[in-house]
Amino acid sequence: MIRKLVLLVALMGTSASLGGCATSHSWKGTPSATVTPKLASSATLVLTSTAFPTSTAIPSTTPTAVPALPVEEARARLLELLSDNGGCSLPCLWGITPGKSTYQDTQTIIAYLSSISDLPPYVGPEGVALSPTYAEGDLVLDVIVGFSIDLLSTEQTVNKIGLRARELEEIGFPSVFDSPSFAERAGYYMLPRLLSEQGIPTSVMIATEGGPLRNVEVGDFLIVLLYPDEGIWANYETQRHLIGSNVRGCPSPSNAHVELELFPSGNSGQFYELLGQTDWAVKEGWYRPLEEVTSMSVEEFHQTFRQPTGGCIDTPAELWPEPS
Repeated sequence: MIRKLVLLVALMGTSASLGGCATSHSWKGTPSATVTPKLASSATLVLTSTAFPTSTAIPSTTPTAVPALPVEEARARLLELLSDNGGCSLPCLWGITPGKSTYQDTQTIIAYLSSISDLPPYVGPEGVALSPTYAEGDLVLDVIVGFSIDLLSTEQTVNKIGLRARELEEIGFPSVFDSPSFAERAGYYMLPRLLSEQGIPTSVMIATEGGPLRNVEVGDFLIVLLYPDEGIWANYETQRHLIGSNVRGCPSPSNAHVELELFPSGNSGQFYELLGQTDWAVKEGWYRPLEEVTSMSVEEFHQTFRQPTGGCIDTPAELWPEPS
């Protein structure tokens, strides 16, 4: 729970946790349990913005009382937002566009879903964030979303959006992979749709571990796609398998969790600057370009994984450190 609280704030603020074994590693180089809602369904969430010292004065926002949706309505709304992304295309998320939408624009989303958040929503001068969940049967769809605010803009513009979606067991927190229900609910953000809509990424990065399997329930094979002009950073986490002398990852829609960092489009320089404020660029030495560690080119990656059936990625185990 502590780790999730840290990630909740991180997705809103200036660091990005990559999940699984990747939390202690990052990229180096130039890119070539069912939980009880904390708020009653009749609750009203008052979202405010407090003063924060910057070189530019930020106008205070008049508190806006927004009623939380009843639990069942909030659950339906969450699935609707995931299914069509709020009717907009990335880097817009749920109707919020980096570089255009404001702090005030985010408040209705946060309040509506607060009745199904397993942690109290974070509301502060840097932005807003929450962690809505959808439990059904023995599985929990676990989502974290955060909207970060540009403190130097007088309009309090959203300059970064973070999203993480994964599936968990009902009791405890082990990740669940190979889940058709997750593929259906979070399919909008999976590899096939991203590659089909955004085209060939500027770069694809891989991170994994060599040596014996540490824990088959942990996603230890990570794939990052960078679209700097579009303002999209996408991380897919899947299980690693040892196949002979290779490590294999198969990121099909039903077998991969997703994390996104979204920035204003049309400015690759700003993209790398903002991405450089996250943990992705702070820790070095683990992510490596696809072409260096596999026999696949970025173009071949695009051609292969834009298909829902997809395939697998093999990389020599000797290129990667053994699990610690």
